[in-house]
Amino acid sequence: MISELTNSDTRSSPNYKAYGHIVLATYRGRNATVLREVLEAESMVCVHAASVEAVAEAIETNAALVVVTEEVFTNQAAAEQIGRCLNDQPSWSDIPVIILMRDYQRFADCLGLMNQTAHQRSVLLLELPLKRQIFAAMVRACLQNRQRQYALRDTLYQLQESNRTLESFSYTAAHELRNPLGIMTSSFDLLARMALDAKQQKIVGMGQRTAKSMNQVLGALLDYGKMRSQGTESFLPVDMNKVLEESVSNFQQLIKDRQAKVSWSKLPVVLGARQLLVQLVSNLVKNAIVHNEAALPTITIAAEPRPATSLQAARWLFLVSDNGPGVAPDDQEKIFAMFNRAGKSRAEGSGIGLALCRRVVEQHQGEIGVRSVVGEGSTFYFDLAQVGESDVG
Repeated sequence: MISELTNSDTRSSPNYKAYGHIVLATYRGRNATVLREVLEAESMVCVHAASVEAVAEAIETNAALVVVTEEVFTNQAAAEQIGRCLNDQPSWSDIPVIILMRDYQRFADCLGLMNQTAHQRSVLLLELPLKRQIFAAMVRACLQNRQRQYALRDTLYQLQESNRTLESFSYTAAHELRNPLGIMTSSFDLLARMALDAKQQKIVGMGQRTAKSMNQVLGALLDYGKMRSQGTESFLPVDMNKVLEESVSNFQQLIKDRQAKVSWSKLPVVLGARQLLVQLVSNLVKNAIVHNEAALPTITIAAEPRPATSLQAARWLFLVSDNGPGVAPDDQEKIFAMFNRAGKSRAEGSGIGLALCRRVVEQHQGEIGVRSVVGEGSTFYFDLAQVGESDVG
């Protein structure tokens, strides 16, 4: 290590707290001294030996800028390792990396970094010798861009905290309303068994239907509120065929009443939380039936593999198709929002089902969406992780 700032020095710097620090990974020498002088004019600088470990730590700690000399790239494997570290950044982060090269002797290894990461635009290759003014200007531009990212991060964290507060409130409110709603439902049921005239029966019937609808909404709110983020380390192999069987069994009466047909081809084993996946599939199947005005609603479920890429492990893409009325293009994103009911469907529902589906899929680090043409049905899709060898047993 060339020179390392003490912990007390680091903590006393307001720049370090507010904007992050610059990490310089290079070998000892006059060049390192000049680089440090330029960088210290902009922010706190931590100087480390030219190593992959130093760069990886800088990325992990959300440094403001990483400046490395070509000695870090001892081989293509080292470059690819740095690329993977860049890919593991939080969604808000796109840390700038300046690579200083002399005669581009290790340019081929740098290409390995470029091919490995999705953050090519934040990686800047500069050839030495380089004028101090030009280098300083580029450093300043990188730091300004990074500060915008920090501002985005802070806004994102504030929004997440607001969402947690709202979700906690909705869960508490739904829980508190459950008891009085139960009393109201029992009262309407008791009235329905009494001798009433036609007008009174109509009023009581309206009350029963309203209470039932409110109970569905509160139940969905409680389900949504109980769904806390859980780490993927708690996920286990789940047979999606059994998930479908349980989901369909939950709606046997609805399927019988609507004369619906629900079928699926051989489905794979995925990595996930079984009960959440049952809830996901149940909501999608129920949604495909209750919002379907066809004489014989038909729902098919299939899965197809998505090969691994440099950015993501192999996954399964699931398709839930129906012969319903379809979803207009303008509504295809809105339907996944809370309490949003697109189109003219008169079917009863909580307005939370698809929002809950999105939350389940996001907890499984996947995406959910819909492809649809009005009058030709819809296909809802979502992806789940494939089971790797290390996940079995």
